[in-house]
Amino acid sequence: MQRSLVLKIIRPYDEKITWENLGYLLRGLSYNVCRMSNYCMTHHLLRSLNLETENLNPQGHLYCYPRLTEEYPDVPAGIICAAEGRARKLYMRNAAGVLRSEKALPSFRKDSSIPIPVAGYSIGRVDADNYVANVQLLSRQGAKAQNMPGRIQLVLASNWRDKNAGRALHQLAEGKLKRGIASIFRNKRDWYISIPYEAETAREKEEFDPELVMGVAFGMQCALAYAFNHSLKRGAIGGEEVLAHQEKYQARKKHIRAQYNWSGRKGHGRGSALKPLQSLYEKERNYRNLTNERYAKWVVEIARKNRCGKIQLDAGSTGQSEGGNILLARWPQSTLRLKIRNKAEAYGIAVQECPDRDIRNRCSRCGATQDAPEDKRWFTCKSCGYGIEDKKTGAQFISMDYNAARNLAKWEETPKGQTAGKSSV
Repeated sequence: MQRSLVLKIIRPYDEKITWENLGYLLRGLSYNVCRMSNYCMTHHLLRSLNLETENLNPQGHLYCYPRLTEEYPDVPAGIICAAEGRARKLYMRNAAGVLRSEKALPSFRKDSSIPIPVAGYSIGRVDADNYVANVQLLSRQGAKAQNMPGRIQLVLASNWRDKNAGRALHQLAEGKLKRGIASIFRNKRDWYISIPYEAETAREKEEFDPELVMGVAFGMQCALAYAFNHSLKRGAIGGEEVLAHQEKYQARKKHIRAQYNWSGRKGHGRGSALKPLQSLYEKERNYRNLTNERYAKWVVEIARKNRCGKIQLDAGSTGQSEGGNILLARWPQSTLRLKIRNKAEAYGIAVQECPDRDIRNRCSRCGATQDAPEDKRWFTCKSCGYGIEDKKTGAQFISMDYNAARNLAKWEETPKGQTAGKSSV
């Protein structure tokens, strides 16, 4: 059962930060969160009514984050994401009634609570009497503009009169309890932080089938494709988001370089002129890291759901051998494989990388290897007709990405280090 611990904020731990400065910062954050949340609610309604809104991602879904970061550069990205997520959940709970004109569109007040994501705060103990919450309240740009640290330590009331609250606070400081999205709110003249938590029960050892192997391949039409050796289940992550982002990134980089070439600042001031380009590199690195985190979580969750005992990954060599035709050819593939390995092994799922150059040219049913097909989307086997008969009946199709993932799922390494595919089951 999830519980919540409400603690009063006594003072900033850093004596250089006054209560006046902290109060001004918190009031400003509360007002900005209110405006951001109402903005998201309005555009969710516009999207539901099929009216025009500029906050759409390449998949056609509402995505207000880029616009909000542009309008509120001092607010940390985590708070923006949490505020957007909270507004989306509130709208979805009330959407049916609002669209039927049975209730008004919910709105946030100017003294709204400030949502703090799990990564945006931590609980610690600085001495025998003081517990602090280390909270990210300013972005890097905002901290520089206001001459304040981005993360501020807030001294919390220990709640020593409530034994249960004091025990929970002590366990939170030691990391023994699982934290949720916190919130900072004002009650009369005082500020409080609410920390949801739940006791981490001993996780039961999950039972995985050691004979069930999941193959994960870098796709030519998608970002990642998966398949199993003893099952016909399949799936993929679309690559439209990555392609759209890369196109936008390349256009922006080209524009910045063109500005630099015409600026004439080749000597003194070169570092200042190249700051936008360096900032763009950092944003691209952060985007790739977050995307890899999402992809790795997606892969491992699929493996857990199907009780898969082993994951066999595309080692990436196929991308070079085919001239970089995979969609993630210009991507930190090694980082993605490492994240998948770390997440999978934490649950007891074995992970192996398979350096097989023929996963796209070998039939996953009969094992016959053939020349690279001219059609980069569909796979057809010239030996057993795998894929041809399916396309004739129209019942299903065999994509190149699915065939590659199935080959990885059935891949084994011979004692001599050569690869061999199993026959289909």
